[in-house]
Amino acid sequence: MSVADSQPAAPFRDRRARKPGREPVDLLAYADEDDTSWLLPYVDVISLLLAFLILALAMSKVSLHRFELVSAALSRTAPPPSLDALKEKIDQMIEQQGLVGQVKTVVDDAGLRMELKNALLFESGQADITAEGRATIERVVKLLPTIDQRYQIAIEGHTDDVPIHTARFDSNWDLSSGRAINVLKFFTAGGISPQRLSAQGYADTRPAAALQGDSAAAHARARSENRRVVIRVY
Repeated sequence: MSVADSQPAAPFRDRRARKPGREPVDLLAYADEDDTSWLLPYVDVISLLLAFLILALAMSKVSLHRFELVSAALSRTAPPPSLDALKEKIDQMIEQQGLVGQVKTVVDDAGLRMELKNALLFESGQADITAEGRATIERVVKLLPTIDQRYQIAIEGHTDDVPIHTARFDSNWDLSSGRAINVLKFFTAGGISPQRLSAQGYADTRPAAALQGDSAAAHARARSENRRVVIRVY
């Protein structure tokens, strides 16, 4: 046996061990030779997923009533009552007054929508509410205070596509806005809080029925459908 073989082996020394006077080695730090090319496709995938989620949210239709229910559940408050009960009361009033063909109610994701024919409320080309229209709106006003105060009420004025230019109304925008504002004033006079009300004039930009074909009778019916006032509870 040689002298070298008889000597004990030197202890293993970690090359990464900290020597006196040197900074500690960060094992998680990337060195220049580390391969980080995988980060680029990873960031691309995350960016595409984020863009897809944003696009899906933008194209989705949010149910305001369901949103209110979720908000109430998260805040541990009582959810707003359903508008179906108010719709039933209004439908009973419509049937009692013989207004089935002139007033229509619909409950959708945006709330309760009540459409009134312009012929019921206004004379042609006018914004003053008729006596028959006042009697109908008075009954509606008596029902609205019974609903939850969290619901807002919007009055929308709509006209047909026939241009108008008079001393009082320069265009259909003025006519539709004037009719909505007059209904709003009637509501405030009936005790509805102004903070819950809004008036909107759409002229002929949101028709309920499209003009189809060349038949004069069909166009007349469509224009009659488009001349309306919508009371929206949401």
